[in-house]
Amino acid sequence: MNELLIKTNLGRISVVLEDGTTDMPIIYLHGVFLDKTLWTQVSSPAKGRMQVFVDMPAHGNSDNVGHDWSLNDCVEMLIRIMDELTVQRCVVIGHSWGSMTALQAAIQFPDRFAALGLFNMPFRRTKGLSRITFALQKRMAIFPAFFAKQAAMALYSPILLEKRPELIAQMQARLSKRPAREIARTIEAVILKAQDAVSLIQNLQVPAMAVIGETDYVGIPPKLEVITVPGGHISPLEAEEDARNVIKRVLDLAALVA
Repeated sequence: MNELLIKTNLGRISVVLEDGTTDMPIIYLHGVFLDKTLWTQVSSPAKGRMQVFVDMPAHGNSDNVGHDWSLNDCVEMLIRIMDELTVQRCVVIGHSWGSMTALQAAIQFPDRFAALGLFNMPFRRTKGLSRITFALQKRMAIFPAFFAKQAAMALYSPILLEKRPELIAQMQARLSKRPAREIARTIEAVILKAQDAVSLIQNLQVPAMAVIGETDYVGIPPKLEVITVPGGHISPLEAEEDARNVIKRVLDLAALVA
């Protein structure tokens, strides 16, 4: 595997490349406060083809952004990464924020995508008590250790945290590397300013499958085939075998339209 830093509109983005056939590469995009290692245990169905594991802006080994941004900027970032790697068409597997990026990119550039795997996609705009909660979390970003613990408890299911309590410390380590302003920008762009995506899903022309956890907060998206798996909002970690099976099925979808 080779790690590259690709210059984009959202700073230098870290990607790890796994070499393989380039006829239909697969790109992985993680969700908020995670990193590219989210996919380590579930990417085996794509072994033998080119795989691209992305650290999203201000996450993992990618640079801080340094200014306000939007989900649409993430679409531009993804296309720049594809162009830099000379990837004309690919499969995208996204989680949460990564799923929303993949969806918007496929709406704007349908010819660039063969199929999508949309894990735990928050397709409805937050409102009511949920919106108030996220707004308060944004303010708490100035206390990264405390905030990271609350974020871990919100994102991971209680069952997973009981089995793997180290996930809280890992979350704290990731967020402690970032300025509070960068964390707040992520919450603002990905959660508070995100628009309802129901119409995007209904107009999607690229083959896609969605995955949600049994206790996930995101709800069931319209139109798409939806697979419900055990756990909460981090299905690639909480239901690894199911996630591998879904990735295999998404690759099969891509083969049908290749």
